[in-house]
Amino acid sequence: MTIFSSFFTITSALSMPLSVTFVAALSIWTFPSHAESPKAQGDKQEQGKTLMITKGCSSCHQLTKLPAAKGLVGPPLDNMAAQSYIAGVLPNSRENLTQFLLDPQKFHADTAMPTPDITQQEARRLADYLWLE
Repeated sequence: MTIFSSFFTITSALSMPLSVTFVAALSIWTFPSHAESPKAQGDKQEQGKTLMITKGCSSCHQLTKLPAAKGLVGPPLDNMAAQSYIAGVLPNSRENLTQFLLDPQKFHADTAMPTPDITQQEARRLADYLWLE
C-alpha cells in the first residue's frame, strides 16, 4: 500500500472531503504550534543578557553586544555560532554550549572557568543569547 492509497483510505474512512483533510494537514505542517513569537524570542534574549551580567560572565569575558562585558580572563564570546569548538575541545552547537556552561570541567579539566551557579534553563538562555548575533 502506498502513502497515497493509505492517505485516501484514511480520508475516506473519516468521511471527510479530501480538500478539507488536505487543508487541515497543510495548516498543521505550515504553522507548527510550538513556534515562538518574536516577543517570546526577544524575552529570552533579554533574559540571556541579564544572566550574562548577574551570573558574572561579563567579569571574565568580552562581548561586543554587551558593553558591560569587558573581562580579560576568558576568551571573547563574539560570533559563538561561527566557532568550530567550545573551549577548543567540544564541537560547537547550542546543546553542547548549554552542557558546557553547566559543567565546564566535565569537558575540559584544565579550564579556568568555574562551574557557574545556573540552572539548565538559564544555561539554555545564555547559549541562545550568545548564539544570536
